Amino acid sequence: MGSAAPAEARSLAEPERQLFGARMLAFVWLPIAVITTLHYSTGMEQQWIHDVLRRCYYLPIVVAAFVCGLKGALAAALTTSALYVPHAFLGHVLGHHHHDPAGTLEKVLEIVLYNGVGAAAGTLAELERRRRVELVRALDEQQALVGQLVRAGRLSALGQVVAGITHEIKNPLHALAGTAELIDPLIPEEAEERGMWEIHVREIRRLQRIAERFLSFARPGPSELRELDLRDVAGRLRELIDADARGKGIRVEVDLPGEPVPVLGDRDQLASVALNIAVNAFEALAEGGGVLRIAVASAGAEEGGRAMAVLRLENDGPPLAEGERARLFDPFVSGRAQGTGLGLAIAARIADQHRGEISAENGGLGVIFSFRVPLLRG
Repeated sequence: MGSAAPAEARSLAEPERQLFGARMLAFVWLPIAVITTLHYSTGMEQQWIHDVLRRCYYLPIVVAAFVCGLKGALAAALTTSALYVPHAFLGHVLGHHHHDPAGTLEKVLEIVLYNGVGAAAGTLAELERRRRVELVRALDEQQALVGQLVRAGRLSALGQVVAGITHEIKNPLHALAGTAELIDPLIPEEAEERGMWEIHVREIRRLQRIAERFLSFARPGPSELRELDLRDVAGRLRELIDADARGKGIRVEVDLPGEPVPVLGDRDQLASVALNIAVNAFEALAEGGGVLRIAVASAGAEEGGRAMAVLRLENDGPPLAEGERARLFDPFVSGRAQGTGLGLAIAARIADQHRGEISAENGGLGVIFSFRVPLLRG
């Protein structure tokens, strides 16, 4: 199962981008207002205080760059310039007391520097922010890759063990099944032992089915990839589950787009993925009936990602517990006493073979399973 860059991690790389957010108000606009008030209220005879205050403006401009990027730095620089110009050049209007006593050239250069420093600091802050975002994305991808490698290693080792055990079990099962075929005609239908014998035969067949499921997990068949419409997979799923759904009182709703959703995949394997998810949903809905909604859609590519086709199955069953959701696709983990815990694990392996992913979350009607596979571009 793949993973996207977590929104929480990416938000750490993003500064607060609001010009009038709490941080900008506290560390930029309020200091500019205080400096301006002190500047205007200081007499001309205190030239050294004017010099200090004039240079104090640089601090909130630089802080604005780190808080709000280039737009914040330029906004702070332009605001500072607008507030300083009357004090610097309009002393005859405001009164002699409110005039900055510095030379004209010095004051002009100061205003130019406010905006130059704002532009430079803002540009550097934007570059640093982009590098931080790229680093977070790279770390997320690395963590996802490490997780996939660890999971693949575990599954490979587990598959070898399961394949060996299943092979040893299948040999005596085959002998038992052959013997049962020979003995079956020898037990009359009316015999007292007939009922016990039928239980014996059913259990042999059940063990054979379980062994086949274990082998299909341990040694998944190769995928015959070809271009197909994901809507056809949804239609095939509807055919496979229709009779079972009617028998359990489950209403199946299908929502398909008008345009084709082309993907590269094995039609039977993709149908198997969808069927395993649907079977899991039927078990969650149990005997009370309910709704299973099947939908197909195209998901636009995230920044640096791939465009995906999505087959979504929603049911109105009970929500997934957090611990259950984390282990839902692990092999041999089942919420049913008689379950093998292989259905969703096999679906996840098939998804991996198709460079796709499966996820489950609480939402929609109740629980949403989403199977994503790369979308073929036209």
